[in-house]
Amino acid sequence: MKMTKLASSLFVAGSLALVAGGAHAYSVGGVTWDQNSVLDFSAQSALWESIATTAGQTFGGYGRYTVLNGDFSFCAGCELTFVFSNYTQQTNLAGVVGETFNVTGGSVQVYVDNAMDFNPANPASASNGLLWLDLVGADPLGTGFTLTGSITAVSAGGLAGQGAGYLDVVGGLAAAYFDTNSQPFDGGADFLYTSSFQPILQGEVAPGITHLGTAEITGQSVPEPATLALLGLGLVGLGLARRSKKAA
Repeated sequence: MKMTKLASSLFVAGSLALVAGGAHAYSVGGVTWDQNSVLDFSAQSALWESIATTAGQTFGGYGRYTVLNGDFSFCAGCELTFVFSNYTQQTNLAGVVGETFNVTGGSVQVYVDNAMDFNPANPASASNGLLWLDLVGADPLGTGFTLTGSITAVSAGGLAGQGAGYLDVVGGLAAAYFDTNSQPFDGGADFLYTSSFQPILQGEVAPGITHLGTAEITGQSVPEPATLALLGLGLVGLGLARRSKKAA
């Protein structure tokens, strides 16, 4: 009987290990991605935003993710949108090419929405879904800033530029899959992002929204929490069986 229990525990633990090793297509709130992809985790987006050119000014915006791990069809019957806000400019910009700037603070909320009604002219359409990830600006390098960037061009419509920064996961449906502290090189943040922006030459697409651009975010997703829990239970059972055998 004891040998039967040991064999059963070994079978359960082995089966759960195979499940843990084989289940790579995750789906959270309708958003599906392959944790085994060489691109995992990466996402590209289109965005619309305000900008800040004076120290103390804040800026923000919104957008929609268009590609996830190289896949355009990652959200069947839904869309993944985001809103960012409360980034505070720390540099007085003169508006010349090559000028750098530093930013503090900031938060990003990512939403999954089955209505699929995102419209750049309607900012509210970026936040009318379920909260998928809640993120805050991070400073893993100890610079005192959560975003740094530079001006790359100047036009009659305004400034164009680029930036990069870090984010920490603090909540949302998918939080357990991304709270890894893997950026940069196990440095304490969960995501690295880069972005670019340029003026909308036709004018504001919505009140205060004067620029458009793109953003890319990269991180590292972790094994599915439920699978890890099952594997842990299987290993506990195996350990108990071993102790039972020794006692015999």
